[in-house]
Amino acid sequence: MTGDDEEMSSAAVFPMNMIRLCIDGYGDDLSGRAYSKLTLVPLLFSGCGELLLRMDDIFEQVGYPQAFQKRRTFFSGPTRLRETVRMSERLLDDKEMGKQQGKYQTYNIVVQSRRQSSWQGILMDPERTSMRKFQSEMDLLRCICKDLGKPFGGEEVKAFLTADFP
Repeated sequence: MTGDDEEMSSAAVFPMNMIRLCIDGYGDDLSGRAYSKLTLVPLLFSGCGELLLRMDDIFEQVGYPQAFQKRRTFFSGPTRLRETVRMSERLLDDKEMGKQQGKYQTYNIVVQSRRQSSWQGILMDPERTSMRKFQSEMDLLRCICKDLGKPFGGEEVKAFLTADFP
């Protein structure tokens, strides 16, 4: 990345529903950090499942992008009120978001909606020269793995995806 590219990236304006994904490792599974303007601390993850759960937790806490279905729970205690963050309350600024880079790769993930208990959005590189639409979390992971030149999923995932269900 040249000095001009770095300046442009750090001067970019990031939407509230964007996650900056920094891939620091991709051996058996992805690992790294994810940043959102809606939280001060990076979301550390070691595995695709953990990444998706942490991102979904952020979306649930702030209610944005809004889920089209109510989250199912089996907890019988008192209901916990969602701690919403007003859209004007940005915790991490654009300049700080733009500085974050992964050791191997960096992506911007814009989740536009959460319909049918899944995510729909756009995956793009930091320079916004390459954009791919995704219709589900699995589709998002497939795009990332393809870009990294890594086969999608382990043997368990492949068996699940090719299984015949009654």
